[in-house]
Amino acid sequence: MLRRIVTCADGLPRLNRHNQKKEMIMAINALKYTTHEGVLRTVPLDTVRLIRPLTDEDKERAKESLKEKRGIDIDPARVSIRIEFGDKSSKLARENLEGLRAQGIALVNMGSERYVPAANITGAESFTKEDADRLKEEDYTLSQNFRAKVDTKAGTVLSSATPQQVMDRRAKALEAANSNTPGANVKARPT
Repeated sequence: MLRRIVTCADGLPRLNRHNQKKEMIMAINALKYTTHEGVLRTVPLDTVRLIRPLTDEDKERAKESLKEKRGIDIDPARVSIRIEFGDKSSKLARENLEGLRAQGIALVNMGSERYVPAANITGAESFTKEDADRLKEEDYTLSQNFRAKVDTKAGTVLSSATPQQVMDRRAKALEAANSNTPGANVKARPT
């Protein structure tokens, strides 16, 4: 069966309802970002563990680290976020949080400007003193007061919000993203 492709004035294929639905599903299941080299990449959303906006200090540290470890020169002004994956690897990206929200990705702030895609959150439970003691025994330094362990499809993340607050904000972020309204970024901080 032959299909006729209808193009717009610019020569690009016109999106029909099926293509628009396919693009929408892809947007929900994938994250598009531009690397510091300018390469556009698409990754499955469920592999993303954490997204952190970069401060000027973070950008300079990343520049120095990449130069020292890999001999790579980057322009710190061209990167805005660090995307951390479930395998603990990370990538620098040019997009900012607003650019990710424009893709339909709802983000929940876990505290200290650490964002998790709301669709990746599978549960949350209290972070206990025993949990903190166990991490300290494993030579982790806890620099803030965590109140919840948040399970995601890409690993566990600690949050300064309570488990109930995390789950409520996840629901609110998903609802906002599904209704295509601004506000898909919900802060998971105690009120």
